[in-house]
Amino acid sequence: MPIANVNKTDMKRLLLLLIITTIGFTALAQEHKAASPATPTTYAYVAVSNKALSKKLKVKVDLGDTLEQQKEGNRLSDELNNKESHAAILNYMAARNFELVETIAKQHPHSTDAGALDGIVFIMRKNQESATPSKEIMK
Repeated sequence: MPIANVNKTDMKRLLLLLIITTIGFTALAQEHKAASPATPTTYAYVAVSNKALSKKLKVKVDLGDTLEQQKEGNRLSDELNNKESHAAILNYMAARNFELVETIAKQHPHSTDAGALDGIVFIMRKNQESATPSKEIMK
């Protein structure tokens, strides 16, 4: 059938077939996320600042408002205090299955110097699924 002899009925059928095919492909292209069970996630606010006249770091870990979270945060703060390296703090937290989400530089409130920092804040996340520490990292 030459192109010049195509009538309106054939064009309507072709258009209908094209629309149905497009709708089918569009429906299949949609992303369906599998419903995963909600696993609790713990966030840690780790504030790191320099100690006066020392190379050691002062660390405050905040895990939340409950008594249990405050006790655990204080325990982690005590263990991390007096470290001399930011990397040592990150490695310690990584060994406890925390992952770094964001780093925030705290500006010094009383300094007019450009880039004067009062400390660094690490925002970290721990997924409760993988709550056992890696033995390789802890060695």
